[in-house]
Amino acid sequence: MKILYIIPTFQHPKVRGSDRHYHFVRELAQRHRITLLSLQRVDQIAPEAVQEISAWVDELITFKVERSAATGVTQLLTKVPVVGKTVAEQKAVRDSVEQMRRTFRQLAREGNFDLVLFHGKDCYPVIDGWRDLPIVIDFCDATSLRVRTKMLHVSLPQKALLGLRYRQVRSVEKKMIQATPHLAFISQRDRTAVLGDNSHAAVIPNGIDLDYWTRRTHSPEPKTLIFTGVMDYSPNEDAALHLIDNILPHLRKEVPDVRVLIAGRSPTPALQERARLHKEVVVTGFVEDMRDYLEQAAVFVAPLRYASGMQNKLQEALAMQVPVVTTSVAANGLRVKDGQKLPLYVADAPESFAQRVVELLNRPDEQTRLATEGRQYAEAHFSWTRSATQLEEMCIRAAGYGSFSPASGALLPTTS
Repeated sequence: MKILYIIPTFQHPKVRGSDRHYHFVRELAQRHRITLLSLQRVDQIAPEAVQEISAWVDELITFKVERSAATGVTQLLTKVPVVGKTVAEQKAVRDSVEQMRRTFRQLAREGNFDLVLFHGKDCYPVIDGWRDLPIVIDFCDATSLRVRTKMLHVSLPQKALLGLRYRQVRSVEKKMIQATPHLAFISQRDRTAVLGDNSHAAVIPNGIDLDYWTRRTHSPEPKTLIFTGVMDYSPNEDAALHLIDNILPHLRKEVPDVRVLIAGRSPTPALQERARLHKEVVVTGFVEDMRDYLEQAAVFVAPLRYASGMQNKLQEALAMQVPVVTTSVAANGLRVKDGQKLPLYVADAPESFAQRVVELLNRPDEQTRLATEGRQYAEAHFSWTRSATQLEEMCIRAAGYGSFSPASGALLPTTS
């Protein structure tokens, strides 16, 4: 097939953020021709990253988001109190999306493509109203779910702004649903949040490099907990502060010598300041190899209060055989089938969360069980090749082909 592929940010392991479509491009390019359109949200992309992607695709076209463009309008917007910077950034994204839309229209008319493969709510104007090619949308996560649950944990002024954001996101989500029947979601939870309980849209989870995320040592420190992630990402910062402020006091009553590692790049000043008040809390900042820290921990804790999508940190902990305690909103993102039992502990209230952690710390047999079952779950569900194959099969059906023959590399048309 010849695929016109659209994503909202350049994705590569060397670039901060999701790399879901890096893996999908890599897999699909082995059998199909791809023209890739992407926003560029960072000032510079490592040349080797561009070279790698360019080697896989027919053409890579990026559209830089000029946040610092010295236009009079942008400069004025940044000076508006509270919301000015956000509004200016949104304008910069819209300008880049408009450039992408014009390029897309020209390519779609002239390029003889079989279908459009699209991801990214910010970029929806690019394909809005386009009906001349089949469209497959990797909806991925339910952004509206994350915004809605975040509203439960913020101040009234923030809640008002988030309410505005929620209405914007829901409007785009509804348009995406109407644009095509070919939709994929990252988890059953996100699919239900957008489409309701009776949907049969595809669930395509993120994969994980299981060879890399494998334990090399098996002697964790018996009273050490760990939480990982990019710590200036709002759900992670909130979870880390919630852990320190609301859960740790309960833990100390039962485990006075508990130790908490908060590992990941870009910790906010607020998080660093809070950690300095507690000698048992270590905020590492960037670490070269997260496996070194995961192997120290007896329990992985992820008290996320709002989230959408699939939490990579939980996938990594399961693969690394670190027993997990997390919240229901985070755990549900790991579920790819209805009613699926997960190999982890779930608790939401601070006291019950602490109790589950203490229970695990006091039961080595249960730690062993969850470690074993967690790795098995990761192996069964978190394969990039398997997920990319699901996406490929969706594209083949959307383009009007009946099947793909791996032996011959041929696409077989639908037969009546």
